[in-house]
Amino acid sequence: MTGKFPCSQGVDGAVLHERGMGTCGVPYASDLVQAQSLLFRPWVLAAFAGAVAVALVEAIAGTGFAGIAVALVGALAGVVLLPMITQLGLIAGAVVFGLRVRHVIFGAMREVASWTPKRVTFTVRALPITLRAQIGPWRSPVILRCWLAGFLSAVFGVAVVVGGWLLADSAFWRGFTVAVTPLMLYKLWPQRVPLTTSTGWLLFSLPRLDGAERSEFIAAPLAARAYEALRRGEIDQAQSYADELAEKHPGLNATMSCQVSVLEARGEYAPGVLLLLKYLSENGDLPPRKMSYLLAGLAGLGFKAVEAGQLPAESLLPTAKKALEDAVKLGYPEFELSGSNALLALIEGDPESAVRLAQTGADYNHTPLSRADDLVTLARAHMACHDNASAREALGKAEELAPWSPRVTETRQRLSVA
Repeated sequence: MTGKFPCSQGVDGAVLHERGMGTCGVPYASDLVQAQSLLFRPWVLAAFAGAVAVALVEAIAGTGFAGIAVALVGALAGVVLLPMITQLGLIAGAVVFGLRVRHVIFGAMREVASWTPKRVTFTVRALPITLRAQIGPWRSPVILRCWLAGFLSAVFGVAVVVGGWLLADSAFWRGFTVAVTPLMLYKLWPQRVPLTTSTGWLLFSLPRLDGAERSEFIAAPLAARAYEALRRGEIDQAQSYADELAEKHPGLNATMSCQVSVLEARGEYAPGVLLLLKYLSENGDLPPRKMSYLLAGLAGLGFKAVEAGQLPAESLLPTAKKALEDAVKLGYPEFELSGSNALLALIEGDPESAVRLAQTGADYNHTPLSRADDLVTLARAHMACHDNASAREALGKAEELAPWSPRVTETRQRLSVA
């Protein structure tokens, strides 16, 4: 769904400038500032430093420009291959040690093919340079299973690095080794940001969790079952899991998120917004990663409440828009909020932008409930543009994913009348 409530887990505001009148009235100054900002992003600096290091190694080896070119190709291959291998190790660890693999995505950009044998969805995208997976807890002990999966991921990655060093007798493999060695060290550095958890965090930070953070992991298998029930449209079953969570783990983020997700699945957006606002007011010291998820969820749920007429736009819309901005400031990827931005555009009377944003959200969304929501928003945006044929096509895809969704059924009724 558009609201980001991953109950199974353990947009920066843009200033609009007229073209030619950017910062301080200097023509195109805003473009210059954006270009400078891009150049000094960590990944750009790391790529530049890596290229310099590769060139220095080949200069010392005396291979000339041809050797440098080959070594740079090897470095690029290493940068692409190592993350895929560590992710493959994590997937293997999840299967071996009893975690739940829901979705495996190979590649980036637009979807080429997708199929779901049994309970795992496999998706192939147009650019085959990445490997990602949605992995979650399913059985206790959760922390041990996650640690073992992380350990196997590290073993796969270290094996690639060692293999590179053993083969480093040519320009290609020297470039490969120069790239993968620091990259693997970076992956072993503990960090956890929105949508990303490093191998190092699983190995070194996860076992030391205590207090509420540890309780979140312990509650995760039950929360995962609630989420799976929602995916199947079994809302009453999901409600029973949410009630059990509230009884066994009151006050946890996982518990609240599942309660809000069930309310959202019932179309009760206003109670969900109020419950989320209450939780945020009582837990103002949440870590940035967790806060970004909750703010993204508040934004999407708030827009739905306004769209459905359950809460007044004049009071809720500014809060929801601010939540969307703050979620990105805290690290939530802006492109992942295309669906929420599409719904906002539709509410504010810009159906053309809503079509573009909702199509982007539907194209790149990996979870069936969120994708169904984006497709419904796309259908409603097409209706606002008086294109009912495209609206029916988008709605048909949404019905394949979540025919029980209140927004899906309501949109079908509106299209039937039209």
